[in-house]
Amino acid sequence: MKKISILALEQALPMGMVSFFDIFKMAGAMWDKTKGFALNALFDVQIVTIDGKPVNYSSYLEIKPDKSIIEAQESDLILVPSGGYDLNAFSSYPDELISWLQGHNEKGTLIAGGCTGVFLLAESGILNGKNATTNWGFVDLFKKRYPKVALHPKKMMTEDDNILCSGAGTAGMDMCLYIVEKFYGLKVANRCAKILVLERGRHTQAPFAIFHKQKNHSDSDIVKAQDWIETCFENNFQIDDVAAYVGMGLRNFKRRFKNATGESPLVYIQKIRIEAAKNILENKSTGIEQIANQVGYEDVGFFRKLFARYVGISPSLYRQKFNMQLV
Repeated sequence: MKKISILALEQALPMGMVSFFDIFKMAGAMWDKTKGFALNALFDVQIVTIDGKPVNYSSYLEIKPDKSIIEAQESDLILVPSGGYDLNAFSSYPDELISWLQGHNEKGTLIAGGCTGVFLLAESGILNGKNATTNWGFVDLFKKRYPKVALHPKKMMTEDDNILCSGAGTAGMDMCLYIVEKFYGLKVANRCAKILVLERGRHTQAPFAIFHKQKNHSDSDIVKAQDWIETCFENNFQIDDVAAYVGMGLRNFKRRFKNATGESPLVYIQKIRIEAAKNILENKSTGIEQIANQVGYEDVGFFRKLFARYVGISPSLYRQKFNMQLV
């Protein structure tokens, strides 16, 4: 029986920790129960905290751990669920927690981080030089803090050496099912997914990401250009037109725009248009060609390719997933 230690942190979101716990507790056992067989638990799951004391998530929810991290020295898998959204906390965790993660990494223990829990793995240094993903909403901050990590923000999950990372929210469940498969095979993992009604085969979190317009910079001319693009994106214009609007030469404009927003003007325009197309797809039954025209593209084929590049799926599939009027 594989032994799993799930780390419970004060700032964490209970959903991540509890969902991880349930998946591994149900793996194998729940399927057997529905078929009338004797329970056959596959994982020994324990909750651990830094000091072995309970963690309070609110006045009405307390998690009582099985052990402290020091007592949990033997594990086949260390799981770090979402650490919540107070990301400053990750730089203030005690040395014994960092050493615990580093020690397990050195002896080859499988370590997995979900959502913002990946920040803690990066803080410990065990992700340096490795591939990772995290919550799509915190990509810019992660890149700034941990430049030595090879971040792949579109991916639902990454695996590098003995470290697994998952993207936002329920991407952690995808990762848990993958771990079940890794330890006990595809058949067991698929049965677990069916019991929990979880869809397998998700590889990208790009369809769920929302483009942020990066205006928290000090270049007022570039903010003016951004405002113009966001107002006029439906029209057919060139980057030269935007540069002229703010009174800059094209080369200087491209340089300043990239420095201020982190994106080239072309990519920024494309992302603004694709975000507008997503909004239409979510709320209306407008035809794809008409949507392409409404967001500034005459060539519907080019629009489809661009949409798939940024969103990871086709416009039609995006509509199926997010337009509740069509259900």
